[in-house]
Amino acid sequence: MAAHPGAVVVTVMAGRPGPHPLTDWDRQCGFAEGDDVVGARRKEDEAALGLLGARPMWLDFLDRQYWPPEPRHADLVAAIGEAVAETDIIASPLGLAHPDHLITANACLEVARQMLPKARWFLYEDVIYRPQAGLTEQAIDWLDNYGFVPSDAGFPEPPDKAMAVQAYPSQLRGLGAQIEDASRPERYWELALR
Repeated sequence: MAAHPGAVVVTVMAGRPGPHPLTDWDRQCGFAEGDDVVGARRKEDEAALGLLGARPMWLDFLDRQYWPPEPRHADLVAAIGEAVAETDIIASPLGLAHPDHLITANACLEVARQMLPKARWFLYEDVIYRPQAGLTEQAIDWLDNYGFVPSDAGFPEPPDKAMAVQAYPSQLRGLGAQIEDASRPERYWELALR
C-alpha cells in the first residue's frame, strides 16, 4: 500500500447486522449494548488507511460473530471479483485459522484463478494467527490443490504501519498481547498458475 498511494482495502466481512445482543468479542473490544460497532470499526479503518494513503471499501457480508447466515461461497466470489475487477495488483489473506479469513481466502483464490496472469496476485500471512505452529506451511502447501505456485515476495515495511495499527483502539483492546504479532515483518507470496 505504501508504494501505491490511493490503494483500496476491501474488507469483506463489514456488513451491518440487524438487532442482536452484544457479542462477547464486541464486549471485549469495549463496546456496550446498542453501540454502532460496525460504524466505529469503519471509522477506525478510515483513520488507519488514511495514514497509509489508502482508502476503504466495505462489503456487506456479516462478520462470523453475527451469523447466521454464513455467506454463500458464490456470493463472496462474485462480490470480491467485482471489487477487484479493474485492479492489476491484488493482495489477499493466506487464510489462517479464523473462519472469516478462511472463507474469504477461498473466495479470493477462485477470483485469482480467473484474473491471473493479467493481474499480479499476492497473499499475505494473517496477523495474529501466523504464530500458530504449522498453519502457514499448511496453507502454502494447500495452494497446490488450487493449481497455484507461490513464490516468496518481499516488500519493505511501511514507515507508518505501527501508527496505523494504533488507529484500531477497539481491536487493540480485544486482542490484548496478541497484537504484538503485528510488529513482526510481513511475509508475502506471489501467485502463478501451475
